[in-house]
Amino acid sequence: MKLSELVLLKNQLDARSTGELRDKVSQELNEIIFLINSKAPEHQAIFEERQHSIQESFDTFERELNLLKAEIKQKIEIAEKTWFEKSYDIYQIEMTEGLAHTFEVRKQPRIDRTIFRSRLRKYTDWKYSAMIIRPALEDFVDDMVACDPLYLIDLSHEHLLPALSRFNEKYQNRLRTYTVNEDLAHDNKILGRIPDNQFGLCFAFYYFNFRPIEYIKKWLTEIFQKLKPGGVLAMTFNDCDRSSAVIMVEEMFCSYTPGYLIYELAVTIGYEIEFVWHDDRATTWVEFKKPGQLETLKGGQTLAKIVSKPL
Repeated sequence: MKLSELVLLKNQLDARSTGELRDKVSQELNEIIFLINSKAPEHQAIFEERQHSIQESFDTFERELNLLKAEIKQKIEIAEKTWFEKSYDIYQIEMTEGLAHTFEVRKQPRIDRTIFRSRLRKYTDWKYSAMIIRPALEDFVDDMVACDPLYLIDLSHEHLLPALSRFNEKYQNRLRTYTVNEDLAHDNKILGRIPDNQFGLCFAFYYFNFRPIEYIKKWLTEIFQKLKPGGVLAMTFNDCDRSSAVIMVEEMFCSYTPGYLIYELAVTIGYEIEFVWHDDRATTWVEFKKPGQLETLKGGQTLAKIVSKPL
């Protein structure tokens, strides 16, 4: 079986349980035994024995099912090793493709972005600065202009031009643009030029879907340092705990990043898991919160401009 087929089988089995059925059967059997005990006590012993046999059958079924789940999990752990490695090939493919291809790939998923935009607006506030990693051609930047200041982050200035071109020159001058190097070298700081404890919101849409797990670990670690206490990282990633996401990997489209690893990583770094959402395809949106309460010293939004002093 392909990895996606194994994960699909695991998803389907995890979604099913005999617990509710067992409780219902147990309740019915207890009522039957009660009736027999009150009306035909001479038959009570045999029916209690049969009831015990049925309960043992449920126990046996559950044990066998759990053994099957463990076997499938083991097969997934063996099969996924190849895809962890191939994720670096997928990453290199994206890094060597031209800008037009990169942005076109990011436009491919035809999904309803309403819930994402609604979630973003929940965190946008002029009192706090925000950061967008690879704003690209998405409309989400329009939902974050209330944040002050707004940082646009990408691997090159050329990557940022499509987002900048959405705005007039006056607003472009208010934006903070940064180009970064996401090299995994030990001493490289991706966000080293950006101050710590600065942001109320960091947002990355369809950026981490194409990054291997080690890259995501580095990004999440540094973003945690940049967030204010109470700040939120809202992001999508290719949750390979779901079969639809594994298919994207097998098609060499996205990186192999199982959700359980991403969540363990985030909690280890110090995040709290604030919100998780999946669609019926391969999209996963998650919000990680830095513990604490957002606070600001701002008493009003800066709108004035500096003019020359008259002679």
